[in-house]
Amino acid sequence: MKRHVIVILIVIGMICSIGCVMADNQASGNPGDIQSISKDGITIRFPSDWGISKASSNYSIIAISDLSSVDSNGVAEVNINIERDKFEGSFETFVNDTYAKMKKIGDYNLTSSGQVAVGDMEGLEYTYTSDINGTQREHKAIWLEHGDEAYVIMYSAPIDQFDSNLKIFDYVIHNIQIN
Repeated sequence: MKRHVIVILIVIGMICSIGCVMADNQASGNPGDIQSISKDGITIRFPSDWGISKASSNYSIIAISDLSSVDSNGVAEVNINIERDKFEGSFETFVNDTYAKMKKIGDYNLTSSGQVAVGDMEGLEYTYTSDINGTQREHKAIWLEHGDEAYVIMYSAPIDQFDSNLKIFDYVIHNIQIN
């Protein structure tokens, strides 16, 4: 039970957290250039007009943000966060329980869910909206199982910016490597 509460708090933290772009991000040059980052067994590729961010979740491995969405406080509105957590039992039950508990807490509306293939891996995809403190956001999360660990790659943006940045999320998903 305690573990489920932690997972719920992680997911809520992902929803509420908006990456603060680090001053030493690697992004510079032509927005069409691709850069990569590897950390803790994960490698992702992303365009150079995105930068490495900080995430508030202790389970976060890598977070990146659209540099053009950074406000004067250094907060990015459009971001992708990758987290990892160990689980026991069924992967699908673990993920579904996470969303069932989020729904009970509120401020969350599931719009779609289902199976998805990422390269040679099978996973689960969830799309949902949130309204936290009057800010409406759309989220898309891809959950992948690797051994006894669950990985979630979550894209989050204000509803009016979601579709225009979805191609970056798709690029990250199709180029992710989990070792």
